[in-house]
Amino acid sequence: MEIYYFSGTGNSLHVARELAAHFPKASLVPIIGAMDKKELKTHAEVVGLVFPIHAFTIPWPVHAFLEKADFSSTSYIFALATRECF
Repeated sequence: MEIYYFSGTGNSLHVARELAAHFPKASLVPIIGAMDKKELKTHAEVVGLVFPIHAFTIPWPVHAFLEKADFSSTSYIFALATRECF
C-alpha cells in the first residue's frame, strides 16, 4: 500500500500517518516530492490519497499529480479528504 499525501498545515500529514499506522506495509509518499519524478507509476495494489479540501475542491498539486500518475496496475484506490472546521 502506498499513501500519497498533500499537506500545507500538517493536518493531512497527521491523518496520513495515523492511517499508515494501521497498515504495517504502508508507505507514505509526499505528493510534492513525487511530482519531481519523470514518471509516476506505482506498482502498489492499494493506493490512498490524503489531501485537504481547498475552495470546495482538491488542491491544484493533487490535481496535477492525478493527471501525471499511472495507476494502471493498482486494484484499489481510495481518497481521504480533510477540512478544517471553523
